[in-house]
Amino acid sequence: MPVKTFRPLTPSTRYIAYADFSEITKSRPEKSLIQTRKRTGGRNHYGRVTARGIGGGHKQKIRLVDFQRKKHGVEATVKSIEYDPRRTARLALLEYKDGEKTYIIAPSGLQVGAKLMSGPTARPNSATVCPCASSRLACPFTISR
Repeated sequence: MPVKTFRPLTPSTRYIAYADFSEITKSRPEKSLIQTRKRTGGRNHYGRVTARGIGGGHKQKIRLVDFQRKKHGVEATVKSIEYDPRRTARLALLEYKDGEKTYIIAPSGLQVGAKLMSGPTARPNSATVCPCASSRLACPFTISR
């Protein structure tokens, strides 16, 4: 993920560094993979403030991320790299051959149009997920249980 740094023209810009949004390829999330985030504003079920300083902020949508990657042996194509307001990592929208779409946390270097697969028969790359029993010792796989 590229990082944008600023010239130290003032004391406030001396140490500022932001995440660059140049790798994001889609601005709107996939509607079937989001939920509204329920926020309390620091109030309990009686409506009384029980935690001070909580409230405000922009309304957020939760992206449903597939951490398990249980579709073994089905090839997926990376459709887009997206922003997630709840984490600093980017999300990759995958579309499987059977038409199902899921989000995964995008590893660095993942490009739109890349082909991914999970399972014991998958080719080794940075976005492959395989079971522990089928992984080799010095393999750059992401291990799932």
